[in-house]
Amino acid sequence: MGNRFLFVLWAEARAFEDKISAEISARFKVLRSFEVTWPKRHFAANLAAFYGWRSWHVWRNKARKCGTGPFRVIVVEDPSPVWKRERDTYGHELVVDANVYALKKSFRALTGRSNVVHSSVTPEETEHQLAALDSPSVDPIPFRPMQYDDDSRVRAARRCVWLGLALDILIPLLAAVMSGAAVWADIFVFGTKCAENGLVECAGLVLAVVCGALMTVCAIRLKTGRGAHALFAAFFLDMAIREADFMLDRAFGACIWPWALTGVTVTFVAVTVRYAKTVYPGLRAMRRSRRFPLFSCGVALMLFVSQSLGRAAVWQTLGVTDAVGFGRFIEESVELFGYVLMFVWAAPHAFRTLRRRNYLV
Repeated sequence: MGNRFLFVLWAEARAFEDKISAEISARFKVLRSFEVTWPKRHFAANLAAFYGWRSWHVWRNKARKCGTGPFRVIVVEDPSPVWKRERDTYGHELVVDANVYALKKSFRALTGRSNVVHSSVTPEETEHQLAALDSPSVDPIPFRPMQYDDDSRVRAARRCVWLGLALDILIPLLAAVMSGAAVWADIFVFGTKCAENGLVECAGLVLAVVCGALMTVCAIRLKTGRGAHALFAAFFLDMAIREADFMLDRAFGACIWPWALTGVTVTFVAVTVRYAKTVYPGLRAMRRSRRFPLFSCGVALMLFVSQSLGRAAVWQTLGVTDAVGFGRFIEESVELFGYVLMFVWAAPHAFRTLRRRNYLV
């Protein structure tokens, strides 16, 4: 009983029935061969019960592709099964009969469509599907789900994927809303009109400092990717010094921010040169991050788009009265949006990387 398997030729595969049946008879011992007719209105429900996975939109689509007419079922016995590990279409790792599995793939290549020929590949699947086929009722066959040890893991992985996709859409929208709220408050609440001491400028400074601090911690504590994190720390801290230039000049009474910028850059570049072998692996790991495109967009907005839109000459040609003030408003708004996008990538990347204990020094 443990070596029984079944092949199903759905209606769209009946044109190849003679050739497939002959091949099956040559490979295995045929125990039963019979035809099954399901009512068309219950076909999708019966498919769900047959496969043991309830998802009506999937089975309605499969019923349309494989056909809802009579189909052929061939029950066979494999006298010398060869067991190996494979993953099914739902991500479950199963121990399957390699002989049946390989023959099913060859039949699907023969028909040119992967969904018109089915075979069970485990004894549990065979018993479940035979019980569904032998049901005497013309009503939808009762759902008998097949249980796997890793079902909870697969469901959790699917939830994580859908949650990640939802966040990838919502986070840029939230970043745009937050940037717009800061600009609105800077203009209508505080009245600073995005000046150097305004809320928008301070928000960009805080985000740059936080990102630089996170990258610095990663560069200090991590052995793999230290050079890459040092480069990113230098970038963020240089941006923070650039945003705080008015504070430094007011505090020290001189133009000191270029010296601070040079000191930070030289320090982190020295670390990068010292750990040059870790630069490429670190950059490759960062690039593979799902939200790294958000960081790239943030850099482009801050360094290029904001500078282009901030030019007064652009707005003078469009007839704006206060071209200088409006240009600064646009420049600071786009810069803040860029900082938020970079923070959205930098913070999760830093926390996720620091949790990997095998990367600690």
